[in-house]
Amino acid sequence: MKKITLILVTLGVLLGVSACTSASAEASEYYVSVDINPSIEFIVDEDDLVVSFELLNEDAEIIAADIDFVGMNVEDALALFLERATEAGYIDVTSDDNAVLITVLGEEETDETGELRNRLRARAQREFAERNIMASVFTEDFTAEDLVAEANELGITPGKLKMIKAVQSIDDTLLTEDAIDMSVKDLMALIRAHHQEARAAMTESRINARIQLREQLMEENLAALEEHLRANENLTEEEINAILEEIQERSTNRIQRWEDRKEAWENRMSERNIPPYNNQDDETEEDTTDTEENPS
Repeated sequence: MKKITLILVTLGVLLGVSACTSASAEASEYYVSVDINPSIEFIVDEDDLVVSFELLNEDAEIIAADIDFVGMNVEDALALFLERATEAGYIDVTSDDNAVLITVLGEEETDETGELRNRLRARAQREFAERNIMASVFTEDFTAEDLVAEANELGITPGKLKMIKAVQSIDDTLLTEDAIDMSVKDLMALIRAHHQEARAAMTESRINARIQLREQLMEENLAALEEHLRANENLTEEEINAILEEIQERSTNRIQRWEDRKEAWENRMSERNIPPYNNQDDETEEDTTDTEENPS
């Protein structure tokens, strides 16, 4: 397993889950995913506490197989996940092109949903800035052209379509036309039920194997990481804020490129007399007008 640089993953690998049951989710729960190359998803309650989670790929298992995030504040869980990813070399401390994608979906797109999204983004940026690590942190990516086009055809928002695709990745018998009639609350419950099954399937031998791989990666990455941290252990608040500003500027530049691509796509749709997706489904959550943090 070689050390790799953190990359921004695509929608296609965002959600990797398998068969599930029909449990009932609480009304004020949120779905949170963090995508680097290691990827993790959480179900979070109204108090910001993790109630279930799943490590979505082998890389995530390598860095966090021995961690139980249940009961942790989701901001602290995020920080711990990023710390482990850095220690194992999935974040390249010598690179200025690291990126993280954070997705937050609620049963409704409320002020609380947006606040949680912003807090998680700010916490991740702060964790990197305090170590002088350049990493852009993005939230939402619903302006992806293919996703918006499909959602438009179905008459739902990209947010709900993204949740449907998450459930279909754990139950390939669920038809899109049937899922459209389901509430996001029920869709989220299916993901939460799968989390419990996936955690139960993590055997001790599998956890130990992942820990061994992590120790190997940490050993390979240790010298460069220690040198970097020693060089930046006494950063002042002004220096940290300057780093945060630089990270924000890099993110803004990427966002602008996204916006330019989105405008060009909308112009093409207009020329073909295809209107933007409607947002009239009472059970949909995301609004693509909130694109201030879309990745390139």
